[in-house]
Amino acid sequence: SDFEAAYSYFDNGISFLRKKHWEEHYALSLELFDLAAKCALTNGDTVSLQLLYEQVLTYGRTFEDKLNVMYFSTCALAFSSRLPESIEKGLDILSKLGIELRGDESSMEACVQETKSLLSVYTDNDILNTRRMTDPTTIIAMKFLGKMELGMTQIMPKSVARVTQRIIQLSLVHGMSPVSPIGFVHLGSYIAKFGDISGGYHYVKLARSLLDKVGSRESAGEVICIGTQVVAYVEPLQAALEYHDDGYAAAMAYGDVIQAAVNSILNCTMSSIAGVNLQTTQEKCTKAIKFMEDKKLVIFMTQLQYIQHSVFKLIGTDEEPKYVSEGQNILATNNSVKTTYYFQKTYISFIFRSYEGTKENIGEYVACIGNTWANLFFHHSFHAFYIGLISFWLARKSRDGNQWIERGKLSKLALKRWAESSSWTFENKWYLLEAEESFCNNNYDAAKTYYDKA
Repeated sequence: SDFEAAYSYFDNGISFLRKKHWEEHYALSLELFDLAAKCALTNGDTVSLQLLYEQVLTYGRTFEDKLNVMYFSTCALAFSSRLPESIEKGLDILSKLGIELRGDESSMEACVQETKSLLSVYTDNDILNTRRMTDPTTIIAMKFLGKMELGMTQIMPKSVARVTQRIIQLSLVHGMSPVSPIGFVHLGSYIAKFGDISGGYHYVKLARSLLDKVGSRESAGEVICIGTQVVAYVEPLQAALEYHDDGYAAAMAYGDVIQAAVNSILNCTMSSIAGVNLQTTQEKCTKAIKFMEDKKLVIFMTQLQYIQHSVFKLIGTDEEPKYVSEGQNILATNNSVKTTYYFQKTYISFIFRSYEGTKENIGEYVACIGNTWANLFFHHSFHAFYIGLISFWLARKSRDGNQWIERGKLSKLALKRWAESSSWTFENKWYLLEAEESFCNNNYDAAKTYYDKA
């Protein structure tokens, strides 16, 4: 790849440096090590990255001079099974830069509302025409904040909105940076998850417009990725699939392998939901998993393998994904991965009508769903639909039927709400859950009417 070739050039440049290069050619040395570290990160070469990181930590003259390699090291931890350590390290660095994110106990809803209030005095044109950020320290702080979004939304979803708020606050005060669109697209995603799809869609479109105003498209992969998941609640699902191909290409153009991976995993997930041929979906999963394995992106590889396992089952093969040893540790520490794991087990148990397996796994799924992804993703609608179907099915087969009917109703109401933003995608699913509820209540005439509508 281009980044592998670039790494070899920077590595050669470092090898030509004289013995006392940190003393005699400090600026050149720092730049070569920073650029080599960036390429090592993109290439998944964590050993070389660690060596470069240690050199800069040892010989860097100021804290600010060490920030770039500290950023790359933090990213590498986030790629692996050490996401909690990555977040703690990022929080420590931000604290030293005067940005304190610990200790705030306000709810996510309150934080999102505060951010909306902050933005209420600005028009879209005001935001789009805000000056560019120029302070180097604030620019690197923004990069740390931007990278915290994806990690914290997985394992600290109740705190991540504060990160989004700080990105937007700093952008309004100090000017827009390449990270600023990330703040706006995540805000749109949170607003949409709280039920205001049109409001969230507005901020997604604003974030896309900002990409062309900040002087760099280095955050385009993430903006397209997170934004597409909201867009899919408004526009036809099949059309939205293509956006993730664009997101992957945009991320790779800037060496952002983690966003390339997230675009890939969401593309695979949405393909399975959209009814893409199972063999085609399986081939997509295999290609994406190979990419993640090469780049040492263990968390996302593990998550996609659980989806791949379901695809294998649906195809009718006994083939199994090649799980990595870190998978169990990730499953124990990452609630978002755990949610995917238990949903896939619930889904396959239901498809093959295993009552005991379905009931056991849906219980585990329900236990962890409340503390998972802060963002709205399209698979939330897929989960809601099948949890609704499963709940009404369990209600007809178990003694605690009322409990399951109430859970099914929650899914039905969610699909009804989403149908208001995209009847094409959600209305038939809402009608099917209405029919299932009517059937459970022995209202067969209403059930028939809704089945026909579905």
